[in-house]
Amino acid sequence: MKNRRIEEYLQSSLRQGEKGSPGKIEETAAGCIEIMRRQGEYEEEERTGFWQFLSDVLRFEGPAIFGLQAGVLFVVCLQAGFMENVSHYIPVFTPLFALAVMPVLLRSQFYKMGEMEAATRASGAEIILAKLILAGAANLIGFTVLLGLVVRLQNSRENMGQMILYGLVPYLVCMSAILRLIRLRRKERIFAWAVVTAGSCVGWGLSANTLSWLYETSAAGIWIVLFVVFTAFFGKEICLIWEMKREGKPYGIID
Repeated sequence: MKNRRIEEYLQSSLRQGEKGSPGKIEETAAGCIEIMRRQGEYEEEERTGFWQFLSDVLRFEGPAIFGLQAGVLFVVCLQAGFMENVSHYIPVFTPLFALAVMPVLLRSQFYKMGEMEAATRASGAEIILAKLILAGAANLIGFTVLLGLVVRLQNSRENMGQMILYGLVPYLVCMSAILRLIRLRRKERIFAWAVVTAGSCVGWGLSANTLSWLYETSAAGIWIVLFVVFTAFFGKEICLIWEMKREGKPYGIID
């Protein structure tokens, strides 16, 4: 941009037949020096650090992120209070926390601002990563409150490890799929996946009623394997986001 300005300035001077005028030559040289000086100041401008950027995202996106998670948590806790064997129904609830993350992750697509985000100094990957960190913090609070409620309703802390797996496995499945859809820019499938995510709650509810053996201590190995597998998928997506952030590349759908 700066070089173009210099070129236009020089061409304008030549068209006006001013190349033979010593005064105009000096004026042109002074103008070029000023432009280069300003360019040097721009290059030396300190970039915003990631944690400062994260605090900025928290200020703008925090109310939506924590508000949606709080709404989901309220509905989940209200429903859990009327269930028997509530620990078996933890997988029914946690996909809803993943579903509540989608509006924030896809806000730029909803408002047709993906191209503008991609043109900013913060890459699209950095924006997604910041939102994921904030959403993860909100999810952690929600999971902790939910587990505390389940322990209180059961009056027992037994099988706490299994209950954590019951919650994390469905959540990781949903989040891995959501991030993959965003990365592959399959915008047309996002709404369908939102329906599938909500529908998976029904599937987990049916498993709690018909596959009771799946929630016994002897089945802990199955949950551990599922946790390891889907943690690997989720971790792979996070590593891709981090790599794209380092390279300044966009991540996901650009309208």
